[in-house]
Amino acid sequence: MKFKNIYKFIAPATLSVVVAACTPAIDTPIPMRGTADFSKYVAIGNSLTAGFADGGVYREGQLNSYPNIIAGQLRAVGLSNFRQPLYTEATSNGTGYLKLTAFNNGSPVIRPETSKLGIVGRGADGRTPLYEKFTGAIDNLGVPGIRISDIKTNGYGFNNPAGFNAHFQRLLPDAGPSATDPGGAISYLQYLQKYYATEKPTFFTCWLGNNDALGFATTGGVTPLTPTPAFGALYKELMGVITAGGAKGVVATIPNVTSIPYLNTVTYAAVRNNLAGARAGFKAAVARGLGVTTLPTNLEQLIDSNMDDIYIRYADGSVNKATSADLFILTATDSLGSTRTPIAAAGGLPFPKGFSRANPLDHPSVLDRNEVAAAVAAVTAYNNSIRAEAGALKIPVFEAGLLLDEFIKGKTYNGLTLTSAFITGGIFSLDGVHATPRGYAIMANAFISTINAGYGANINQVNLSTFQGVTIKP
Repeated sequence: MKFKNIYKFIAPATLSVVVAACTPAIDTPIPMRGTADFSKYVAIGNSLTAGFADGGVYREGQLNSYPNIIAGQLRAVGLSNFRQPLYTEATSNGTGYLKLTAFNNGSPVIRPETSKLGIVGRGADGRTPLYEKFTGAIDNLGVPGIRISDIKTNGYGFNNPAGFNAHFQRLLPDAGPSATDPGGAISYLQYLQKYYATEKPTFFTCWLGNNDALGFATTGGVTPLTPTPAFGALYKELMGVITAGGAKGVVATIPNVTSIPYLNTVTYAAVRNNLAGARAGFKAAVARGLGVTTLPTNLEQLIDSNMDDIYIRYADGSVNKATSADLFILTATDSLGSTRTPIAAAGGLPFPKGFSRANPLDHPSVLDRNEVAAAVAAVTAYNNSIRAEAGALKIPVFEAGLLLDEFIKGKTYNGLTLTSAFITGGIFSLDGVHATPRGYAIMANAFISTINAGYGANINQVNLSTFQGVTIKP
């Protein structure tokens, strides 16, 4: 993920780091387990469950995953152990990630971490990274990138030329596929079935389905949404597996994927504020190229008529003026204003991308207003499926969308104000999608509240002040 030009499109007030608040004294009631059995806890989910943060999976993020935080609190009510597929100390930076290294004239400097990685090669497709294998038993079964639509895909983690999920591949044996040893060719659902058969969990958290809408949103509508009937059928099948043997638990709904910083940091208003400067700079560049100080009137009029607003290309190929209802992805600024190719239909001028109707911003860089509506409708439908299945099985539901809505408005805990803002909000990491340690602690507390209410338990929540937001790393 790149951030080459983002800072001129972000309001300066956002470019500071939130510092930790003081640690208040908190009464801790005696923990009680209620009607649930927490002796064997399993976490099922995707990147949020795995502790993905700052655009990658690394040891620090894994240790601050919401399941690991929950497990720490469950130890007081009977949990004996919770195992995660941690990267080693020698490869603690795992897949690599983004880090805030400094501020330059008030603007944050974000760079990739490239040391102590757990990358050991490339897959059979020649492009997918292979990560350091984890061969031990685990209870955090979070697989970054997985969708509900993927859970029955055989070979989803199998290293093959057609492509695969490298995070799942890391957890699977290399053998297979064969009639006697499918090895890495099994599906995620089969992986869960094997886990349940051997480990016999008594309690679970399940947060799956986000990526079925999030992939659509973060690719500007390129990755398709999972059809609602398929989502519902697969979710029902999933719940049949994870409640096997009488296991109890909590499931989570999907928050509004169009409300995350990845789609709300670079705004139409901020981009349009740069239009006048982009137009003036382009005129000056054209004049220099022609060797004149003043452009001919017809040429100036041509530039003015083509550079009168911000333009984007929709999925159907049409070119439209952007509005505040269109959401720019966080990395859209990487191509905004680029002037690489002369455009014959516009006088042969290389109009800057996005600032001209002749050179609109590419479709994947913007979730247009129609796609926003489609994503919101899909999340609503998916959540109806989740609630219906959980209701039928009498499984409590953590309403994740309501939690995110609170932070869009801003929420204060013990004097610590947290929001959904990029960098300064305290809960979203540098990728604009996943959480900081503090954000994951908030998720853990929300799960714990749902557990307490659903099972008559009294599990203590964690103190948010002991978890960090975005911090500077050298």
